[in-house]
Amino acid sequence: MKKISFIIITVLLMILSSCGSSKYKLEKKVDNNSNNTFETAQKINKDGIIGKLNGDNADYYYFEFTGESSIVDFYVSNSTYSPVIMTLYDNNKNVIKVISEPDYIDDANNMIAENNTNDMNDSASNENNQNNQNSQNMIYSEQTMKNIYFESSLNNENKYYISIAPKDTVKENLDYTLILQKRDYKESDEKEPNDKISSAQIIDVNSENRLYTIDGYYSQSYNPTLKTGDLKNMEIDSFKITNSSFNTYSISIELSGVPAIDASIRLYDQNGNWITVKDINNTGDGETVDKLILYPYMSYYFILSATNAVDNIPYRVSIIAKPFDKYIEHEPNNKYSEAQTIEFNQTYKGAIDYSYDRDYYSFSIPIRSSVKLSYFLIDSQAINISISNDYLGKIASMPQTDDEQIISLDQGRYYLIFERDLTKEKWQKGISKARNYEFNMSISNEISGNYDFYNDNNAYETDYYNYSNNYLNNNNDYMQEEELESNFNNTNNVIIIRPEDYNSDYYYYNNEEYTNNTDNNNDYNNGYNDNSGYNNDGYYNNNGY
Repeated sequence: MKKISFIIITVLLMILSSCGSSKYKLEKKVDNNSNNTFETAQKINKDGIIGKLNGDNADYYYFEFTGESSIVDFYVSNSTYSPVIMTLYDNNKNVIKVISEPDYIDDANNMIAENNTNDMNDSASNENNQNNQNSQNMIYSEQTMKNIYFESSLNNENKYYISIAPKDTVKENLDYTLILQKRDYKESDEKEPNDKISSAQIIDVNSENRLYTIDGYYSQSYNPTLKTGDLKNMEIDSFKITNSSFNTYSISIELSGVPAIDASIRLYDQNGNWITVKDINNTGDGETVDKLILYPYMSYYFILSATNAVDNIPYRVSIIAKPFDKYIEHEPNNKYSEAQTIEFNQTYKGAIDYSYDRDYYSFSIPIRSSVKLSYFLIDSQAINISISNDYLGKIASMPQTDDEQIISLDQGRYYLIFERDLTKEKWQKGISKARNYEFNMSISNEISGNYDFYNDNNAYETDYYNYSNNYLNNNNDYMQEEELESNFNNTNNVIIIRPEDYNSDYYYYNNEEYTNNTDNNNDYNNGYNDNSGYNNDGYYNNNGY
C-alpha cells in the first residue's frame, strides 16, 4: 500500500511539474472578480493563466486560434483537493466540452488514509506514515481535456471561450493554473469533440490492404449536449468509415485492449440506425468487428465507449481495408433484410462470432427444384442450420454434423440461417470463441432432370446496385442533423439479450423484423421471443436493470 501511494503521489507531482512555468509562459489573472462573464472575459496571450477563484464566481477567458490545423490539450490544476469544472465554448458561446474532477484522486487519498490507519501500531512505519501524510498535503488536483481539434480558419469564427468554476462554494481563495498545450495535427490523431454521431470523425477508406489508425483517449470529459439515449451520461468517441471510391472493401475494426477498461464498439448504418454492439471480451481485452462490407459510396458509423469512468487513458483503433471476396460472409447479415445473396455451386465461409449472432443467406428458386446443401462445421457441432421463407417460416432443420442434405423447394425466395445452439454451448463472455463453418449449395430441376439449372452469377451485382441505390436515395450529406441524431440515440426501443448471453444492459438487438417474418413458426421462435422476465420497457428485471 505504501508503494502504491508513493507512486500515485509521484506521478501527480511529475504531471504538475511538467506543466510548470519553466516549460510554459504563463500570465496572471488581471483582477479578482473582473472576468466573471463572457463579456468581460480575459484574453489568453501566452500558454496559460495563473488565477484564483472566490466563492461561487466563475472566471472567463478567451483565446483566438490562428495558423494550421492543430491539437490542443487543456490542463487545469490547483494545490488543494477542491475540484473545479472547466468548460470550453465556441465563438457563439455553445458548449464544446466539459471536464470535472476524476474519481481516482479521491481514491488515492482514501488509499493513503487507510494505509496510515493500518500502520498506526507499527512504530517502525510511523515515520513513513508521517512522510506519506506530508506528501498527501502536496497532492495536486488536476483535470485534463485532450485532443481538442482546431481547424485552420480564415473567417472570424476563431474565437473560443473557457470558464473555470468551482464544483462547490469556495470558502477561501482557490489558486489554479490553466495551461493550453498546442501541437501540430497528425492524421492518426483523434479529433475531439466527436461525442455525437453528427460530429463523428471521418475515416475515408480508399485503398485495399491499408491500415488506418486513430490514437485517442478514454476521457474524463463528456458532452452535456447529448441528452437522449442510453449513452447520454457517457464519454464516447464517434467515427465514420466512408468509401468515396468505386471499389468495394472488406473492413475490420480492431480496438486495442487497455488495462482496467471494458470497452465496446457499437455499429450503426449510414443513417444512424443501430446494427450491433461488440463487447464480447473481458476487461483489458480488445474488441473486433470483422467482415464488414463497405460498398462504393457507403458509410458506417461506430462509437467507442468505456463502462467505467477513466481519466485520459490512451487507446488505438485500427481500420483495416482488405480485398473484397464475395464468397466470404458479409456483415452485417444478422436479419432477413441484410441476408447475403449466394450463388449456387460456390463454397462460402462464415463464422458465428458471438452468442446472438445469426448469419442470413438468401437464394431464389425459379421452378420447383431439388436443392443440395453441403456444409462443414469446423470448430463446433453446436450450430443450428435451417432453411425458411417469408410465408412458411422454418421449412427444414439440418443435423448438427458435417453432412449433405437434399430438400425439394417450390419456386420462391428462401433463407439459409446459421446460429449458435446455446442449449449445447452456453456463451461465456471473454471465453467463448467464434465458430467457423463452410457450405456449398447446388440445385437441379425436378421436372426436366438432374442437372444444374440455375446459377445466380449476378448476385453480387444485384447487391451492389441495391446498396448503391439505397445510398443515393438516402445520402446523408443532405440529411438533417436532428434526424441522424434521433436514429443514433433511439436505442431504448429494443430488447436486451438474455442474461445467459451477457450479464449487461448494453447487449441488445432489434428483433422486430425477425418476429414479423417468423410468426408462423413457433418452434423457430422458441427461446428467442420469450419475453418472460422483461418489463414493459424491454429491459430484463435482473440486478436492477
